[in-house]
Amino acid sequence: MLINLDRQSETPLFEQLYSALKEQILKGELANDEKLPSKRQLKADLSISQTTIEHAYNLLLDEDLIYSREKSGFYVSAIEQLKQVASATAPEIRRPEKKTYTLPLGTIDTTLVQSDVLKQIAREVYSDDELLNKGEESGETVLKEQIRHYLNINRGVTCSTDQIFIGPSTEFLLEQLMYLLQYPEMTIEDPGYPVIRKVLERLDSGTDAAQVLEDGIDIDQVADLANPVVHVTPSHQFPSGAVMSLQKRIQLLNHASSNDRFIIEDDYDSEFRYTGRPLPSLQGLDQNDRTIYMSTFSKSLYPSLRLSCMVLPASLAELYYEKELSCNVPRQMQHIVARFMEQGYLTRHINRMRKVYRKKMEAITTWIAAHHNVEMHGEHTGMHFIIRVPGMDLEEAADNHGLVHGNVYSYERDLGDTIIVGIGEKDTREIIDILDRFLEEAGV
Repeated sequence: MLINLDRQSETPLFEQLYSALKEQILKGELANDEKLPSKRQLKADLSISQTTIEHAYNLLLDEDLIYSREKSGFYVSAIEQLKQVASATAPEIRRPEKKTYTLPLGTIDTTLVQSDVLKQIAREVYSDDELLNKGEESGETVLKEQIRHYLNINRGVTCSTDQIFIGPSTEFLLEQLMYLLQYPEMTIEDPGYPVIRKVLERLDSGTDAAQVLEDGIDIDQVADLANPVVHVTPSHQFPSGAVMSLQKRIQLLNHASSNDRFIIEDDYDSEFRYTGRPLPSLQGLDQNDRTIYMSTFSKSLYPSLRLSCMVLPASLAELYYEKELSCNVPRQMQHIVARFMEQGYLTRHINRMRKVYRKKMEAITTWIAAHHNVEMHGEHTGMHFIIRVPGMDLEEAADNHGLVHGNVYSYERDLGDTIIVGIGEKDTREIIDILDRFLEEAGV
């Protein structure tokens, strides 16, 4: 039997032998019920140990590719052969090019993450064998309790733990919510976060866009569009940076309650307000149970965590349980975050991050104001701000320097004079140097 074994390979010899025999069987090179060489014969032919051959034959037995006859040996099982109708080489998959940015949005300074604490908590959690079985489908109660307490203290959200639902992302939770609402038409912000629109398009749900003004979404447009659901980012509108005024929050809530409509409040960047007290969440102000609150831990901890939460009104919470939806976040990860919160690390971590990012934001915007004649917006909250040069088209210069252009997030593509600057990943000096070169080229 001709089998080539590579003794320099990191793959064990028994695995190489097993793979070679399996391939010959599946291709029909070894016929059904054909007798395989004896262990003694293979040992002599291939100069390998009998133990190696036994391991390989046992793997083939486990897959029912061969069978044994007492005092006779091993034979090829009667199986249907694979038909090769295409090239054996792996197909080339075409993937659209994804643009990378010099100052990306949604990234953080990873040196601020308390990795040592998270590792210690993770070791403790993964040593708990009770967590190896399935847990609560909607999310672990211990995490829900911590989220309920945190949101109540920091964002004024009022709810029970049974109204809180866990998911790997706000995108995932939005899809679940649209299912519960039976895929209604929705009003979204313009400019706005493109993932929201992509989700709605994927679900074939109708959308309309309402303009974002200096103090938040245009309430008159929302009323005129008359869609049953409106999606807003009131704490730090993405990407304009606008903060919805208290008066407008009340107007939006009154509109929803009087017209039997729902508001989806994505509490984007709510932790990072650098001046004044944070405005209360819409959910905390709501007296009529019309607000669906969403938030994520991707900024407060780290983006790859993949853990978000949703607070549903009682009627929708009951429907969630009735439909038996699930959170799809590993139990261990939920318990790690729960312990991180319970032991006070999250609050201290956010306070530290807020100080670091506030200092960085102030240094960058102060330098720009002193050296370039531009408008800046959204610098009082969050981890990005916008630079605007009225009357100037900045798109080509932004592409040249790998910066995020405003039209990336504008449905009407009317932000040609705007770029969006993420401050999370790079240090202050790098960001200033990048923006200085860009603004010099743009002639500002």
